[in-house]
Amino acid sequence: MRRFILLLLMIVSLSPLTRAESEASSPIIFFMKGYQNEIQGKYEEAIDNYRSALRLDPDSAELRGNLAMLFVKKGNMDEAEKLLKEALLIDKENRNILILLAGIYSAGGENEKAKQIYETCIAANEEDTEAYIYLGSLYMTEKKYDQAVKVYEKIVAYNEDNVMVLYYLARMHAEMKDYRKAKDYYERVIDLKPAFEPALLDMGTLCEIQGNFDKAIEYYQRLIVADPENKKARSRIATIFVKKKDYNRAIHEFEKLSDMDREDLSVRVKIGLLHLEEERYEEAIREFNIVLASNPRNDSARFYLALAWKGKGDIERAIAEFLKIDPKSEEFGNALRSLTFLYIKSGSLDEGIGRFERLLEGNGRNADIYIMLSMLYEEKQDYKKAIAALEKGQKISPGNADVFYQIGTLYERLGETDKALEQMEEVLKIDPDHANALNFIGYTWADRGVRLDEAEEKIKKALKRKPDDGYIRDSIGWLYYKKGQYHLALTELLQAVQALPDDPTITEHIGDVYTALAEYGKAIDFFQRSIALEKKEEKRKQIEEKKRQAEQKMKGLQEKAK
Repeated sequence: MRRFILLLLMIVSLSPLTRAESEASSPIIFFMKGYQNEIQGKYEEAIDNYRSALRLDPDSAELRGNLAMLFVKKGNMDEAEKLLKEALLIDKENRNILILLAGIYSAGGENEKAKQIYETCIAANEEDTEAYIYLGSLYMTEKKYDQAVKVYEKIVAYNEDNVMVLYYLARMHAEMKDYRKAKDYYERVIDLKPAFEPALLDMGTLCEIQGNFDKAIEYYQRLIVADPENKKARSRIATIFVKKKDYNRAIHEFEKLSDMDREDLSVRVKIGLLHLEEERYEEAIREFNIVLASNPRNDSARFYLALAWKGKGDIERAIAEFLKIDPKSEEFGNALRSLTFLYIKSGSLDEGIGRFERLLEGNGRNADIYIMLSMLYEEKQDYKKAIAALEKGQKISPGNADVFYQIGTLYERLGETDKALEQMEEVLKIDPDHANALNFIGYTWADRGVRLDEAEEKIKKALKRKPDDGYIRDSIGWLYYKKGQYHLALTELLQAVQALPDDPTITEHIGDVYTALAEYGKAIDFFQRSIALEKKEEKRKQIEEKKRQAEQKMKGLQEKAK
């Protein structure tokens, strides 16, 4: 097409016609006007001039091709397609027209039509590299890598040093996880073009995938030697050091990146996080403050700064930074959770409750505040206020299964088990596979000795979701105990106590099973362990009574044996 335009320029310069004559009779002048309009971005004027040229030369496939290209630039693919089809009626073997039409089909997702055209071009010229590349790229987008490889290998057969084709072959073999062939092709690319960035980066990535981090660094270093300002290579080297937990060297690389671009504050954040990971809190605080000095609204940096102050042991400064985070920020939820645990850890429950209640004055539609507030009330053992806070949050964000579950556990702590069961049933309406709710209902029924078959079904469903959960394992063991299947119960409970050796209820349950099996010595041992673990005085007395009864029964057996 470019040669055609140059030829036209020569014809116009040699033409003896006057301006008036040429404009009146020659399509060339209109074409040249249109071409000038096109390169100036005046597409409407260009279209008018091309159409004028076409009226004077109605059998021109080339003019239709130029018009079609303009419509493609304007995004009018239908008009472009129509013009190209007209052009092919005039010149069905016009390769430029064919390639452009195939491109339109490809852009519109009509891959099969595009493929047919590329195959036509290849049939006309078995060394049409451009058609091969476009055809291969279609197979690549469809993830038909084996077919794309076959197409590109045809190019290599007559042009073995085509860098881009060799690179595509390497990428496809990598996608197919044939890393050996991928490396072979990448090495050929690098031999032909030693500083070819995409190949060096990909080779580094392959080495990382295979765990060869030192070799990956070598490839990235080659890029840095060729281009000391190469951020991608420097960033990947830093990331490798992070993976290797060599944080000091990672920081060194990130510092170099920061020197290249002082405005990229994300690098300073990464440096700060590495210092935080290494518990170098002063350095972390310095980095996050640098970021916040440039952008006080960077809530992620603010959150990390608060964590750094927390790590340093300055709880007041940590709380102050958490409270500066914008309630509309994505980090606000994380900040609320961190604040809640800080207030609990420091024992400042009333201060936290007051703070969250003040937060609600301006953010009353934020359900997360109510949820965290309920946790503080729960920690104070004020379960009624904890439930009230959750119910307010529930009105703002209904349908949250975890909130229903939490309300249920609070009712259980108040001793209102029936209300707790109602909440758990609501949980299962939202999430029928909620393991903890299934376990709660199943265990409660088992403990009451009712609906034991249904209880077993629910607990087993929960256990399928959480096979390593000691509490659910305890539930199934306790169910078997209630059913009188003591050996099955013992098997499950012994697994549960391995997962939760410090749980007083599980150890008590094992004592109950050994009592039922008349193995009173073992029962006494587990009751004694449970007493040592149990914190509630009333419950401890109950277990002591069980232990006393087991001792009496063992004494009775010993007397009979005499």
